[in-house]
Amino acid sequence: QKLYCLIEIVHSDLFTQHDCREILLPTMTDQLKYHLERQEDLEACCQLLSNILEVLYKKDVGPTQRHVQIIMEKLLRTVNRTVISMGRDSELIV
Repeated sequence: QKLYCLIEIVHSDLFTQHDCREILLPTMTDQLKYHLERQEDLEACCQLLSNILEVLYKKDVGPTQRHVQIIMEKLLRTVNRTVISMGRDSELIV
């Protein structure tokens, strides 16, 4: 439920504001890391991470370089391990 709540927050105007992202992003990345390490609700994790990155890719959301860096520092290793452990036949790997 928490992941789906975070997905809704990412879709809101709140997440497009730089100052709000400063507060929300560390919590979101912590939750993602927690669930990815336990391989729980991987579909929601993929959706949340994808939605976060889509917002950060937009031009009208203020500076995003630091936020992308936070994601890479906290999640890159965990995401790589999760993908490797899933195997090529997983529905979530495109």
